[in-house]
Amino acid sequence: MPNKDLHFHPIHREANIEEFDVFIAGSGPIGATYARSLVDAGFNVLMVEIGDQDTRIPAEHKKNEIEYQKDIDRFVKVIQATLSVVSIPRSQTIVPTLGPAAWTAADPNKMFITNGRNSFQGEHNNLGAEAVTRGVGGMSTHWTCATPEFLKGLERPIIFTEPSADDAEWRLLYNSARSLIGTSETQFNHSIRHNVVLEALQKAYPDRGVKALPLACHRLAEGSPYVQWHAASNVYGDMFTNPTKQNKQGVKRGYFKLLTNTRCTRFELDSSITNGHKVALAEVQDLLDARLVSESNNPEIDFYIKAKAYVVAAGAVATPQILANSGFGATNDRVKHIIPNLANRITEQPMAFCQIALLQTLVDEIDDPNIPRPPWWTRAVEAHKREFGKVDPLPIPFRDPEPQVTIPASLERPWHTQIHRDAFSYGEVGPTLDSRIVVDLRFFGMQAGVPENRMTFQTQLKDEYGMPQPTFEYKPTPKYAEETQRMMEEMTTDNETLNSMTNVANKLGAYLPKSEPQFMTPGLALHLGGTTRLGLGEDKDISVANFNSQIWNFHNLFVGGNGTIPTPFGANPTLTSMCLAMRSAQKIAESLRGSFSPALPTEVLRPTPASWLSWTTDPADPNFPVHTRTVHRRV
Repeated sequence: MPNKDLHFHPIHREANIEEFDVFIAGSGPIGATYARSLVDAGFNVLMVEIGDQDTRIPAEHKKNEIEYQKDIDRFVKVIQATLSVVSIPRSQTIVPTLGPAAWTAADPNKMFITNGRNSFQGEHNNLGAEAVTRGVGGMSTHWTCATPEFLKGLERPIIFTEPSADDAEWRLLYNSARSLIGTSETQFNHSIRHNVVLEALQKAYPDRGVKALPLACHRLAEGSPYVQWHAASNVYGDMFTNPTKQNKQGVKRGYFKLLTNTRCTRFELDSSITNGHKVALAEVQDLLDARLVSESNNPEIDFYIKAKAYVVAAGAVATPQILANSGFGATNDRVKHIIPNLANRITEQPMAFCQIALLQTLVDEIDDPNIPRPPWWTRAVEAHKREFGKVDPLPIPFRDPEPQVTIPASLERPWHTQIHRDAFSYGEVGPTLDSRIVVDLRFFGMQAGVPENRMTFQTQLKDEYGMPQPTFEYKPTPKYAEETQRMMEEMTTDNETLNSMTNVANKLGAYLPKSEPQFMTPGLALHLGGTTRLGLGEDKDISVANFNSQIWNFHNLFVGGNGTIPTPFGANPTLTSMCLAMRSAQKIAESLRGSFSPALPTEVLRPTPASWLSWTTDPADPNFPVHTRTVHRRV
């Protein structure tokens, strides 16, 4: 039970709630999905976020700022500034070129260990670019907004072994998740560049499902060059501004509060429980007040929060980190853990990248009078040429929206492809080339979870936020290494050319100098999976939780996020993670209305009731997700 030296967070007193219904760690789109589902159902929810709110609308996409919509390459710096690399291999204290009078370590074998530098991390098996974002909204404040579905039979997890039941469950979940985040495939229909790329690839690969990339966004007005990029803010909806709203059944929203700059440190178990495990309290730390005290574990900054159910949705790294710090598993002390598979069998997306400048023939065809074009296209080109034709060598309007195209994964070609012009932490176009003719190609491979690939947490080494330092042990298995080679190289099977990166690139243009096809540093896709993997009853020995996202043998502890996905995947995982969170939230609500029991492999999983998610697809419901509100202005 609670350490008497610690005290309950003042939010209990301020809210006049002795015990919250649900405690959530993490404010990204997955934590937001839990919160929106449960608060709108009338439950009291307290959420903590280790970072701050740095957008004027909580959890909004930072790319919505006009300056970045006008110059997408400038947004690269925003992403780079937001990401914190998780584990940096050992850094020597001996620097040969340092001045002789400077300090040097007496023991040359000791390493620097600050700011993510990890003396336990090997270079050969690291996910060197794996990073986290700490802040309200998490990575959704700078993500690409790509929200494809997972491929059945390869990427999509199996919740029900009966195929028709599994299909029905995923159909319900995907339809609801798409509505909640606002996914569309039509917002770039009136982009010249988009159609040039789309048509070129559809002509080259007529049988490979080339289509518009599903994106969580909406165009601000018909014909406008600007889109509103969606993020966790769209999942929250009006939760921050309309606390007394009622749902279609007349149930008033439950209490909701987000505490920022608040670290979820660990969970404490109820020692009176004999059948499984039950979390009694969450320990949190006020990071702002922590700046004012001289020691850690200080009662002035460390608090307890009491709830009936606990959800950890803090990302694929921080979620197992919190559980490891609670003594539940994945630490390097080799003691017997109550979550033995925590952070085992991790998955990653090997990624290849290149940039091309569009072919001369494709650009020339844009204003070729002999090629029929829709009226909007012709008007846009003619207007641009009238105003700028004497000075601009390109027939592409300056504000023409970028291309957003995908070649989905297939069983024959198990990699996901995105052909677009967007910002990431790499791939910035220099000032010497016009970005209107630049197209990025990102190919995402897959990796199934195997016991050799895992993440552990060092109990004797802390990260910059005072939590156990993550350490990776990851190597691609031979099967998936071969697939990524196929993904990169031009190869043939039965005389049919595969859609490798080199082939797709050559259909569109010529490589930019220094942006030829290349494999990127492992982890750069930022789609780490499997750290809190879900499984069926027969998978209990290789999974962390069941498909209600309830941790095995726990009464009231649930996990959410990309780490829950147990399958290899190449597509962007957020939409699928939202699906699993929606299903899990229904289980929590059901248990809150009845009682909690430990997750056991003998439990028979039930389909998610359609009534639980009807608000996401019924425009007549007061809580129906609305994504086209007037853009907020500063005051």
